[in-house]
Amino acid sequence: MRTFPGLLATLTLAACGAPPAPAAPAPVAPAASEATPAAPAAAASSTAPAADEPPHHRPLDLASACANDVHLYFGDQPGDGKGQAAVVHTGATIPVPRGADGTVVVWVTDDKGAGLASVHVTKHMRHVRIDATCSKIDADSSR
Repeated sequence: MRTFPGLLATLTLAACGAPPAPAAPAPVAPAASEATPAAPAAAASSTAPAADEPPHHRPLDLASACANDVHLYFGDQPGDGKGQAAVVHTGATIPVPRGADGTVVVWVTDDKGAGLASVHVTKHMRHVRIDATCSKIDADSSR
């Protein structure tokens, strides 16, 4: 015959759900002969970038000397839906996103998104500049 506390514990467990899962067994260390080949592979994988990390490219900034806000498009062709639109304010400097290969085409656009001027940025370039006339855009790798 069960006691009242034992019956109460059984009813509580039944009402609250299944008992907790058993603890996982402790991992077993591999034998010395098995660990030796795995060590170089582990060391190599720790120095290689993870597959889901984007490649690291040189930072790219855009500076505008234009007296007006300038509409921009980062991509092959303005309006293609594959790039990114932005606005750089008077005298401001903004970061520019690069493509996976480190390149990008930077467009100056009108307020409706039509391309006015562009520059193709390679992976070694660091700076994009819009001149004071707002009509010329160039890129270079100098500091």
